Amino acid sequence: MPTRHYINNVVKNGEIMNSKIKSILIAGHENVQLNNFTKTYKKNYENDKAFLKSYLNEFVTQIRQNNKSSNFEIDTTTNWDVLIEGYNANNQAEINSLFINSDKRYLLYFKNFTINNRFVSSYSPGFGPGSFGHHNTTEFCVVTAKVIVYNIKEKKQILEFDSTGESSVFMFDFTKTLLKAKTRSIENVIEYITTGKRS
Repeated sequence: MPTRHYINNVVKNGEIMNSKIKSILIAGHENVQLNNFTKTYKKNYENDKAFLKSYLNEFVTQIRQNNKSSNFEIDTTTNWDVLIEGYNANNQAEINSLFINSDKRYLLYFKNFTINNRFVSSYSPGFGPGSFGHHNTTEFCVVTAKVIVYNIKEKKQILEFDSTGESSVFMFDFTKTLLKAKTRSIENVIEYITTGKRS
């Protein structure tokens, strides 16, 4: 069974104008909390920076599929790390300077990635008198990212939420499971910011 909700912990302080969704700067912080799938993660990503790069590149590829004329840009510098602690009085001047020098309408900032697992058990009854049923256990990989959306022109945070994607392990293919969970996390981000619908 899939998770009940893929978009959680929503804090909304404004609206994303769909007509402006095509002008987005994408950045993130390379912190990944590995609670499970550690061996698989290290097999596929040299470090957290490589994971972040992969996540952001896939995000842009996915969102461009339905926004051919969009203007998306990934900023791989550490300039935006000032946002790790949020937009507050201590870093307001530095963040405003970054906003002023950007020609984009929105900033999507990704941070606090977590990779987890969960197990779902089910029971299949037996058939016929005296038959025994059996229990099945399925493992899922769960990838979650915190997404913060800033209106650059208005210099304010307008949205914050967690996006979760998951995939079940099949035939012990842990790499495919991890990659699919990551992709579904990205798909849920795009669905939410473009339609406002929570999965």
